[in-house]
Amino acid sequence: MAAFAAIALCDQAACRFAGDELVNIKQIEAFLVIVREGSFAAAADRLSVTQSTISARILELEQELEIALFDRSKRQIQLTYQGRDFVRYAERATNAFSDIKRRFRVADPLSGVVRVGVAELIAVTWLSSLTTLVRARYPAVTLQFDVSLNPELLAGLRGGSLDIALMAYPSDTAGLDITSLGYADFAWMGAGRAEFPSHVLSPVELARYGIVFQGVDSYTTRLMRSWLGTVDIAQPSICNSMSAIAALTEAGVGVSLLARDYHADAIAAGRLQVLDTDPPAPSVEFFAVHEVRHETSELLTVIKQLCLEATSYKQLER
Repeated sequence: MAAFAAIALCDQAACRFAGDELVNIKQIEAFLVIVREGSFAAAADRLSVTQSTISARILELEQELEIALFDRSKRQIQLTYQGRDFVRYAERATNAFSDIKRRFRVADPLSGVVRVGVAELIAVTWLSSLTTLVRARYPAVTLQFDVSLNPELLAGLRGGSLDIALMAYPSDTAGLDITSLGYADFAWMGAGRAEFPSHVLSPVELARYGIVFQGVDSYTTRLMRSWLGTVDIAQPSICNSMSAIAALTEAGVGVSLLARDYHADAIAAGRLQVLDTDPPAPSVEFFAVHEVRHETSELLTVIKQLCLEATSYKQLER
C-alpha cells in the first residue's frame, strides 16, 4: 500500500484517481519499462508477457488516472506532457514497492514492533539492559513501552493494546502465560530524620505513622493492605508514582513499602531508614505475562528469554 501512497503524492492535474479504482503496480511497472525500452513490443519481451497485455495495462492506467500518458499520433511512442510528469511518481512508487518486498517478502518472525507494558520498578532498574540486548541481537525488533500500574497493564493485555507485560502477579490469570522474572526485596521505610521506636514494629504501630500507598488497586497496595490486615490506617496517602512515594516518605508524610536495592543510596545517605517489622516486609515477584495463544509467537518467546537475561532480580527457590 506504500506504493500506492507514493502515487498519491502527485497533484490532481498530473495524477487523479477515478472513483474507487486503484492504480495497479503492474500497470506502473509496464509504463516505466515502455519508457525505458522505447516501445510496447520491447516492453512485452522484457516482462515476458504479450504486447496486448502491455497495451491493456497502459489503457487501464490511463483510464484510472484520466490522463493520456503516450502520444499515439506519432510513429514512435512519445510521452505526453502529463506522461513525462508521471515518470517521477511512477519511479517513486516502484521504489517504495521494492522496499516493501525486500522488507516483508521473506517474513522474519524476529522482526516488528512489540508493545511492552512495564511496572515502574522494572522501568527504573533493568529495562535499559533489556533494550540493549534486543537492539544488539535483533535490530529489526522495535520495543514500545508503556509504564503503568498492574491494573492498567492487565487491562492492556486483555484489550489487545499490549503484547506482553513485565509486571507483578496479575489479579486474574485466566488465559495468561506467566514466566517468573525473579523477586525484589522490599522493606517498610520511613523518613531518615524521623524518630521511630527501637523495637520491632507491629502493623498496628506502623499504621500510626500514616501509610503512603501506590495507587488505589495496584499490586503493591493490595500487598500492603494484606500485610496490615484489619488495622485502621491513620491519614493514608495515595500516589501512582514510585519516585513520588519515596519523596513523600523522605519528607515524613508517612511510611511506605519500597524496594531495598533501588533506594540503597537514599538509605545510605540517611534520607530513608529501613524499619524493623513483624511480620517482615514481603518481597515482590515480577513476571513476564502475555495471553495464551494456540501457538506462542517466536518473537514473544525471545523477548521473555531476554528478560530473564536482563533482570537484576533474585530467582525464587521453588
